[in-house]
Amino acid sequence: MGIVGDHPESGVRFDLTRTSDAAPWVYDGSAFTPDARHSVRATVTHDGLVTVEGEDALPKEVVQRAKLLLKTAFKHSEEASPGSAPPRRVHRWRAS
Repeated sequence: MGIVGDHPESGVRFDLTRTSDAAPWVYDGSAFTPDARHSVRATVTHDGLVTVEGEDALPKEVVQRAKLLLKTAFKHSEEASPGSAPPRRVHRWRAS
């Protein structure tokens, strides 16, 4: 069954949008857990290093998954077209 609404039954759903056109690329958006919505702002450098702003205030699972998600998006972008910007929008669900 698909996800209806913002909050998944389990795991974390991310909806992140790249707000900058040049490195370092900034992503703003949300991470939805079954019972909460978390604002997420992350930066991806030209060499794929991902940092999440306000990391201490977010659940550890959200931070870890956001970093992995954006590192993977960057890696795929680099493999397809070296030096290109990562995807404009990242919308994914990750199980717990």
